[in-house]
Amino acid sequence: DHQECLDSAHLKKILTQFCSFLPIPIYLKGERINKEEPLWIKPPSECSSEDYLKFYQTLYPFEEEPLFWVHLNVDYPFRLKGILYFPKIQREMDLSKNHVSLYCNRVFVSDECKDLIPRYLTILKGVIDSPDIPLNVSRSTLQMDKTVRQLAGHISKKVSDSLASLYKSDRERFIKCWRDVELIVKLAILEDEKFYERAKEF
Repeated sequence: DHQECLDSAHLKKILTQFCSFLPIPIYLKGERINKEEPLWIKPPSECSSEDYLKFYQTLYPFEEEPLFWVHLNVDYPFRLKGILYFPKIQREMDLSKNHVSLYCNRVFVSDECKDLIPRYLTILKGVIDSPDIPLNVSRSTLQMDKTVRQLAGHISKKVSDSLASLYKSDRERFIKCWRDVELIVKLAILEDEKFYERAKEF
């Protein structure tokens, strides 16, 4: 009753969605499916701006360059890797929709991370990979628990720290980005007192 799985185009779609970043080569009819190396597994010190921009184009072809990015690399008290990009805000952009994909050990799990990404940061795009995120039986949705809340708090901190760093180190670039980030920052400081404490300088 699953004859569609004999169709190579259908099979390629499934493999591309779930296995694009697996470490073991996967071939379908002689074509390698997972050619891209997941940039998030590398230490941030080994990644250049060109690497981040190229990876963004891999994830979101034909989109404008992002304003800046945050590379997540945590081993304690939870394991978390990922890259989050702050895109230029477009008029047609749906700010209520999540744009971050969730992975577990390089295997795609879901493109729904609403509990993991604070509501005021749903504009972010990119990937998060963590084996410590509790999933329900179907593996498609998160179970809200202490770890998820800790991860969400860490993501918020990294974003505010990156903005603060940009404000201090490259004021001109920060001012250019401000029109795109202003609404998000103001929403964040209204919803999250800790974000406000870290962001009030800028």
